[in-house]
Amino acid sequence: MKNSIIINREIWNEKHDWKKNGDEWDGQALKCKVNYNYWKQSLYQNLINSNIRENDTVLEIGAGHGRWSVFLAKTAGTLILVDLSSNCIEFCRNLFVDRSNIMYVLNDGKNLAGVKDASVDFIWSFDTFVHIEKFVINSYMQEIFRVLKPGGRAVIHHPGRNHFLLWLGFMRHLGNMGNRFYRTISMCRTRDTDGWRSNISKQMVRNLASKNGLTIIDQLQSWDEKEKIGVPRFNDYITILRK
Repeated sequence: MKNSIIINREIWNEKHDWKKNGDEWDGQALKCKVNYNYWKQSLYQNLINSNIRENDTVLEIGAGHGRWSVFLAKTAGTLILVDLSSNCIEFCRNLFVDRSNIMYVLNDGKNLAGVKDASVDFIWSFDTFVHIEKFVINSYMQEIFRVLKPGGRAVIHHPGRNHFLLWLGFMRHLGNMGNRFYRTISMCRTRDTDGWRSNISKQMVRNLASKNGLTIIDQLQSWDEKEKIGVPRFNDYITILRK
């Protein structure tokens, strides 16, 4: 499978060179036609800072090299960084070597084992769910419900393919021509790549969240409607959930 746990672990633990520690992914800012640092700050203010209270327990799924962890660490009382890549976990350990309030979890790519029930105030995940399969997202939704405190929130970045065309996802396995055709009809994109997005729609994420007891607060593509700043590249979405 294109977006299997095994392939994800291989890519992020061994193949990706992390040349800018995550900041190599500046395509969303370019699509929004704004400076990358300005885009990052806008995301921080609108999606992270607005959801974290001082001393909250915060969990990040797919910490990578800490691109967003450094923002989360500004306010969190306790920060739990989760990743399936041992190299990424080790990088974050070194990045935050002077911090005693950070917990590191090397997981199996689909659960939050080791995190206590109803212990987390806020969950964040960016550029992770865009690459994972339906059953993995379902597993994480179960875990998100389990570890969130009542009233706790989660902000998840994920693909937004056309829901009614997901059944044609097999075309992604039919070489460049099949993948290009499916990209065109499921993302309305005739150029670029599909960003290795999994075969997921915003409706599917909504359905999986609801199935596992989570309330959908919002699903958005832009968090700043005035300046149109968001995640339009690859037709991505952000879903905000509450327990």
